[in-house]
Amino acid sequence: MTLTISENKKKSIVTYINDHFDEHMSHFPFAKYPTEPLNQWRKQFADPKAVDPKMIRAALSWRGGFWQRKDAPNAQRQTTLSVIKLWPEFVREEAAEPARALDFWTSRLGGESLAFDIAAFLAHLAHPDALELADTQRLEAMRDLLKEVGHEGGEPDADCSLGGLLRYTDFFRALLPKMQPKDANRARVQLDRFLKAYGNRHALTKLAGKTPPTIEPAIWSLNWEAIDCKKYAPEGIEGRANADVLFACLLLALDRQPERKEKLTVGEIAELVPLGSGGVCNPGSYHYAMIALFGGQKGRDFFTFEDETLQAEFTAQANQSSRDMRFYRKHSDASITINPKYARS
Repeated sequence: MTLTISENKKKSIVTYINDHFDEHMSHFPFAKYPTEPLNQWRKQFADPKAVDPKMIRAALSWRGGFWQRKDAPNAQRQTTLSVIKLWPEFVREEAAEPARALDFWTSRLGGESLAFDIAAFLAHLAHPDALELADTQRLEAMRDLLKEVGHEGGEPDADCSLGGLLRYTDFFRALLPKMQPKDANRARVQLDRFLKAYGNRHALTKLAGKTPPTIEPAIWSLNWEAIDCKKYAPEGIEGRANADVLFACLLLALDRQPERKEKLTVGEIAELVPLGSGGVCNPGSYHYAMIALFGGQKGRDFFTFEDETLQAEFTAQANQSSRDMRFYRKHSDASITINPKYARS
């Protein structure tokens, strides 16, 4: 059954989203869900025969919120292994329709919410034109937002079924044209993220007051061969490790903010290159890279500290295996300037 929403109710839902967007996105884990790999998988999974186990493992890691990490729960790992083992059978089935794709995975993986979420994800990757990206949290968000505006269309609750996914697809595509961003791709990303966060709002609300708000990276990916930077010279960076990537992202972020003063603090730099910048999404790798960013390890000379002793301390932390991974946060007020060699004359 299709979902029909009046124009007034569409506007009311989008107004609600815009009014509550910052509230619900303040702790959204941006680094767990970068958009670039998802866009690639949508193209690659269109040809199931070309999908290999490594690609499956990466995609399901992303779906579960464990992108670039190895600490996924056992249930997630076991389901991923099941998908990899079943993939040749799925290819032979030639499930050319969304219904057949979803039925294949739900019948093989079981009826629990994790299995349905993975089945819905795989069906979306295979048929992104027919089904939007959905899971139990996004379906819950749809139900709650429809209740918020008093929608009484007679549709049954969006359950874990093809009907639920199709209703969600109708819902998503009805709201999308009314979102604020003029960039259609940006509007799609923002709507999807909000629905994910809103459906998971009870868990995310618990983070308020306990952890600092998350920041979406300004620079999600870095192509060293095609860097366009007017004020700074990222091409002068010799290394290509994560710390070097973060410094390049910093220069690009500053290039977009010409009003920024030359003197910065460690804390301000952490805000300019948050977790996820340049594709550095693993928390452990990111925290280590942030320490190395401010040190002189491997000949790095990115900054000049107002307190000259601090660079040596950062270098020492980077070089020891038992380093304090939050060391840079303890010195967030330290004043630094970018080495003039990385500025264009």
